[in-house]
Amino acid sequence: MKIAFVLDEEWDSALTHYAYGTYKALAKNHTVKLFCLEGSYIDKKHNGEKIYIEPLRNKNFLKSFIGFKSLSTTFKLFKPDIVVTIRGDAAFFSCLLKKSFNFKLVRIFGEDKRLKTPRNCVDTVILPADFLRSNVDEKKVGRLYVIKGFADESIFKFNKTGRSRIRELYKIKDEEILFGSVGRLDEVKGYNVLIKAFSKIKNNSKLMIVGEEKAQKADELRSLAGSLGMDERVIIINERRKDIVDIMSAFDVGVISSIGSETIARVMFEFMAVGLPVVTTDVGMLKEIAEDEFCTLAKANDEQSLFEAIQKMSQKDMEKAKNLALIAAKEYSFDEFCSKITDAINSV
Repeated sequence: MKIAFVLDEEWDSALTHYAYGTYKALAKNHTVKLFCLEGSYIDKKHNGEKIYIEPLRNKNFLKSFIGFKSLSTTFKLFKPDIVVTIRGDAAFFSCLLKKSFNFKLVRIFGEDKRLKTPRNCVDTVILPADFLRSNVDEKKVGRLYVIKGFADESIFKFNKTGRSRIRELYKIKDEEILFGSVGRLDEVKGYNVLIKAFSKIKNNSKLMIVGEEKAQKADELRSLAGSLGMDERVIIINERRKDIVDIMSAFDVGVISSIGSETIARVMFEFMAVGLPVVTTDVGMLKEIAEDEFCTLAKANDEQSLFEAIQKMSQKDMEKAKNLALIAAKEYSFDEFCSKITDAINSV
């Protein structure tokens, strides 16, 4: 089959990661063309062939129409059997073009809001979480699949050498438990709550937070840690690290303290693949993955609940929890993801 994959996302996000994984899965067995925005994150990441389209999302009607014409022209040249979209504008424009070009339409929907789509236009909807089902009127769409995310096990795997290097670099002693969190510095990630909760932990442990500054400043978090007397126990790394697998390997426990979003939960799968037990809030799809054997669950935006979850994890058999995390991670490997995505698309 010939598949046009419209990835009209400008930046790196969990949805972009999920969509690009879907593209790579389909490219194994089908002729797939990637339609993206020039200069976007995915344009820079994808070294293979791609087709540039004009931006499809714009409040200016004229610019939006230019985007529509761009999409129409590319479809006319490629003649796809299936079109896959991740955003509403691309899906809507594809609906308008569907009858003219006689293709099937697939929508990857990874947002916690109501899916708005004309009846009988979208042939298949793929969701990354069970809780999103309630946002879809199944009478308006064809088939509906829930296919949760993945971690590429060829990349995310425990690195003993990397663990030693990072712990030595940041002066983490062998006997210290290192709790670690990874994700952009943004209030939605709940780092303020995490630092306050961690300040109540009195055992021999440290906390490391790794992420680029976005809507929150690293100095704000450092100041909070300092005001709680934890300058020596909290490490903030405000950059996008190429050695993130080494850093995760240095952790003893992964922590996800989000207070919102998490419809895809990319980091959760990566923690598991590295063999980390996880402390996580019950936001979005996180609670769908969390299992008692290797996770402790906390209420979102609740300092006391997060403290109790961290404390409970500290008392677990860590080696056993790590092994169980690795076992659970197999269900979310990239190979498993590819198999499920391929089956869903082949049934369109």
